[in-house]
Amino acid sequence: MLVALSGGGDSLALLHLLREAAGARRLELHAAHFDHGLRPDSAVTAARVAQICAELGVPIRRGVAGELTGGQAASRRARYAFLEREADACGADRIALAHQLDDQLETVLFRLVRGTGVRGLAGIPERRGPFVRPLLAVRRGELRDYLASRGEAWLPDPSNRDRRYARTRLRDGLLPALRGVCPDDGGSRGLDETLLRIAGDARTVDGVLDRRARRVRRGIQPAAAPGLADGGSQIAPAVPRDYDPAVLARILRIMARERDVRLSRRGTRRGVEFITRRSGGGSADVGGGLRLEREYERYRLVSADRDVEPDREVTIESPVDGSGTAKLGGRVYQVTWGGEAGDRSSWSVRLSTEALSFPLRLRAPRPGDRIRTPVGSRKLKKLLNERRVPRTERPRVPVLESADGRVLWVAGHETAVCPGRSGPPALFSVGVVPDESDGS
Repeated sequence: MLVALSGGGDSLALLHLLREAAGARRLELHAAHFDHGLRPDSAVTAARVAQICAELGVPIRRGVAGELTGGQAASRRARYAFLEREADACGADRIALAHQLDDQLETVLFRLVRGTGVRGLAGIPERRGPFVRPLLAVRRGELRDYLASRGEAWLPDPSNRDRRYARTRLRDGLLPALRGVCPDDGGSRGLDETLLRIAGDARTVDGVLDRRARRVRRGIQPAAAPGLADGGSQIAPAVPRDYDPAVLARILRIMARERDVRLSRRGTRRGVEFITRRSGGGSADVGGGLRLEREYERYRLVSADRDVEPDREVTIESPVDGSGTAKLGGRVYQVTWGGEAGDRSSWSVRLSTEALSFPLRLRAPRPGDRIRTPVGSRKLKKLLNERRVPRTERPRVPVLESADGRVLWVAGHETAVCPGRSGPPALFSVGVVPDESDGS
């Protein structure tokens, strides 16, 4: 286990408590100290922390922040990234953080006054990924008493008294004032108990919503389409509007996290509003380099700046058996042809050689394409519209064209009525299969 050690009272108490438990629980302890470089004496603090670890026989790993922009949030991200790197380096499967009960109270109240949802009201989680917080049920004063009983001195953090920070003003001003308004009556109505009860209820609701969202997501979102260049993921038709906005928001966040993106509240809200509107097509930018697209009742989360490579068509020079690879609209297909090619599915076609004019070409649809059907010549655009093929998918539909420009086949949708098709038995087949192994 890796212990995040700042040298303050909370983290020092955590280190001592875990060291006491290490033998019985077979814990191999390491400590990690991250110097944010925000105070002139930070190097002195780092040296003192290293000395403490040497006295306790606990190996320590140290890191120093580079130049950071973004204030406390950027500093926090850098610290967490450092801790994860060091945990990997020393083989620790858990990272212990020293947040305690007073931190939990301050966090819940801080988020409440700034405006938050259910997940924010749930407060600090006991565990998230590799990070664990064993002290969330312990008061700050109890930890200080524990250290004092052992004669251990901790290093004060001046930033905890810096009133430039909103968290400090809440801790020293708002929280005591509210405790005066809501005094503990000996039951469960004191402010601290009320905040903890709110956080507990929020965690319960948050867990229910999260489990439902994941269950819904597994049921309605298939894996990314085979060979899709941007790795876009889909939500199946008609289902999303049937769910509460809170569940939809979580589905979107789950999909985004699977693409290593954390959606902001604003981006999530924009995506939910886009899904619940009753209009037709379009798209919405949800932030993090992602865009939500809709055509008919299908929704796709894709990269907003995705680049689609030029198409790679396949030319079939003669009736001789052969194979090739096509790339249409970013989707890759394995193509086979000849007397026995194809599997007689909607992704294969068998034509009389008498009807063919070589070379044939397998390509994407083009403006003005038409195909001769039993009810007459029809525009491909209208045909695909009637088959409810989304506009974003149409560039990926394989079209087989003869040398004289006739459309012979629209894979998965229509085969042309060709002269001589019922004539001589010599048949020529073409089959296409989406290549799921392609990593583009």
